[in-house]
Amino acid sequence: MDNKSLDLIGLTGCLYRCAQTYFDRELKKFDLSMATYPYLLSLSKNEGINQNEISRILYVDKSMSAKAIKKLIALGYVNKKEDKEDARAYKLYLTDKAKDIIPKILKVRDKWINILSQGSDNEKIETSIDFLRKALGNGKDKLSH
Repeated sequence: MDNKSLDLIGLTGCLYRCAQTYFDRELKKFDLSMATYPYLLSLSKNEGINQNEISRILYVDKSMSAKAIKKLIALGYVNKKEDKEDARAYKLYLTDKAKDIIPKILKVRDKWINILSQGSDNEKIETSIDFLRKALGNGKDKLSH
């Protein structure tokens, strides 16, 4: 592997771990973490979806989603209701408690984005986002074959 490959893998891994530390620290007051807050944000845009759909949206396995959703239900952030079309599935909904903290979660997220983008102009940021989207698409395509 050349240095560019090692840098890409190493830097994305380090960036993920930095983000995890930041979100875990900032969201602790809500009993949330890097592993749980994305479910609330996804549900805020897609209320009534089931666990399989949220797993697909977040690109995580079903067991990871089950664990996170169980925790969010226990914390009073998510309700599940039986799906009338599929008795084995449940539709997921945010509680009022979750709806109240969504703006606070978005502030934490926006602050992190501002931290990451300090010293970079919009063109560099857009180029980086385009590259990461393409890289993610390539990775997903490779894994699905």
